[in-house]
Amino acid sequence: MEKAEQLQFQRLPAAAQYETLWRLVLSGLSIEQVAERTGWSPERIRRTVNPEPPRAVAPWRTGNAAAIRREPRHPPSP
Repeated sequence: MEKAEQLQFQRLPAAAQYETLWRLVLSGLSIEQVAERTGWSPERIRRTVNPEPPRAVAPWRTGNAAAIRREPRHPPSP
């Protein structure tokens, strides 16, 4: 991608950048090729396309007793 195209990509709204990255990756380009076309680093592209999921926290660790009470209770087995 030429500099003008890189700047055009970088000026897109975040949602459009995300969609564009996915389209480029799904087209068969490597992360390095996508980085060259967009002007972003390969690591930034990896984080954007495949973000780490948020860490799960048990409701009793957050002190959210209401969430614990909302858990469905199963009747005792006969």
